[in-house]
Order: sequence, then C-alpha cells, then structure tokens
Amino acid sequence: MRLAVQLVTYYGSADLPLLLESLNHQTMKDWSLFVCENSCDRVEAERVQKMLEASGLPHQFFISEKNIGFDGGHQSLFMMHDAAYVLLLNHDARLEPAYLEAVTHRIESDPTIGSVTGLVYRWTNDQERVIDTAGLEYRCLGRIVDRFAGERASTVTDAIARDGQVFGVSGAIGLYRRSAVLRAGGLFDPTWFLYKEDADLAIRLKRAGFSAWFEPAAVAFHRRGLKEEGRGLFDRLANERRRLPFLRQCSYENQWRMYRRYFRLSLGLRDICCTIVVEAGRSVLVFLASPRVFFRAWRRILFG
Repeated sequence: MRLAVQLVTYYGSADLPLLLESLNHQTMKDWSLFVCENSCDRVEAERVQKMLEASGLPHQFFISEKNIGFDGGHQSLFMMHDAAYVLLLNHDARLEPAYLEAVTHRIESDPTIGSVTGLVYRWTNDQERVIDTAGLEYRCLGRIVDRFAGERASTVTDAIARDGQVFGVSGAIGLYRRSAVLRAGGLFDPTWFLYKEDADLAIRLKRAGFSAWFEPAAVAFHRRGLKEEGRGLFDRLANERRRLPFLRQCSYENQWRMYRRYFRLSLGLRDICCTIVVEAGRSVLVFLASPRVFFRAWRRILFG
C-alpha cells in the first residue's frame, strides 16, 4: 500500500458522506482508509460504520473505548499500517479529485520532503473563496499560524499560485512521509489530545533535516468548526468562550509544552521578544475568557 488516509471522527457522521464521496472520486487509487471513531457513542459508531461500508472504499475501522483525542486517534491509526505516506484528515473536510495524486507526486519528487499540503479553502457558502491554510508559517515560537488563513483568495492570487517550501503543514489535511516522521521521533504524543501537535511535528521534522512543501495543484476544503479567530479583541474573546473549556485548556497547555521543548536563548532576541509579547496576550485572553480554565491549566503545566 502506497498511501494510508487516516481519519479520526468525533460525532462527524453529518459531514462524513461528502468526505467519503470526495475520496471515492480521487484520481489516485493506491491507498486505503483507516478510521478511528472517538465518540464512545454506540449509535454514532454504527452510523459511521454503515457509511464506510456503503462507500465501498477499502478501509479499516477502529472504535476507541474512550475519547483518545485527535493525537491519540491518529497515533493509534499510524501503528495499524506501514504505508510509506500518511494523509491526516478531519471529518469536516473534502478533497478535489486530484488532491491525493498531486500531494503524493510532490512528496515522491524529493526524498528530503517530509510533509506536503495542498491549498485548503474554508468550506463555506460564500461565493468568494476564503483560505483556510496554505501551510504553516513560523512567526515566532509563540505564533506558528496557518498561512493566509481568513484571507480572500482574490487578495493573494499570486502567492497561492506558486508552489514552494513552507514551515510545516496543518494536521487537518496534511501528508507526511512515514520514514521522516519516525526519524523525527514519531507522529503525535497522545497526551497532548488536541491542538499544537502539527506545529510540534513541523519543528521536529525541520530539525531532522526535512522540508515541508505547498502544492497549489492539490485543492481541498475544510469547515474548521472548532475555532475561528476574529480580528479584534472582543471577537477573539467571544470565539474563545464559545469553545469547550477542556479544549481551551488543551490548547493553552500544549503551547506551554512547546515552550518547554523548544524555548532556548539560541532562538535569538527577535524570536524571544515576539514570543513573550504574543504569549502575554494569549494568557490574558485565556484568563479573561475563563479564570477557572487558566488556573486549572497552570496546575497541570506546573505539576503535571
């Protein structure tokens, strides 16, 4: 098997038919689907299983006994196969027919490429396309973001038309070389549960000598239901409060785990100063949204 497509679902059956339909229309056929169902809901699991069977796609279906998160789910699936390439997917995504072929062709073109992303748009009803991610961009250790996220495609037409290296790829729709991931220390740490894992892996792959690539010929769509960043303080505060407290806590804790792993004086003055400013703002935002989440996260950061 050339490629394994990994999908972790959590009450994702409403979106799943469109994703499976898009997978059925892929021009590349040498791949298999591996699915982890995380809801711990028997009815939901049966619903997902029936959809997978009706799709006719080659697949393996794993029902977790507890919610092991995005990271734990993908790590479990990663251990179920030995495919040379691994595509991670969210259930709220869909792929254009040439997506798998385009990203696989790109990663096979150079053995030093460890990961590839296509051009991912927001899955919305808007007439004009809005970008979800065109790869990860490193601004400082405290701010690793999706390139052009929230930008209208018409405003960055030239940039998104060019392929090239990026800092990393989003875990929502990202292709990885298995050998590169193993050399970089493995896929994800299951204890992280959710958030920041793709940024962590991007750093590890880069340190292991691998590059990440943006391939605009591969086009996909992502609903991005858990988090939408606003432009202003009040928008961001409102969006932060809309997320479940546990998810807010995971995001904040994992950011500090990133600092524990990678914060060094060798980052340089600019990176350190930028990170301090960004993290001060983030911490204030988390505290204002929920002091309880803030102090609970710090208890785990300090004492495990």
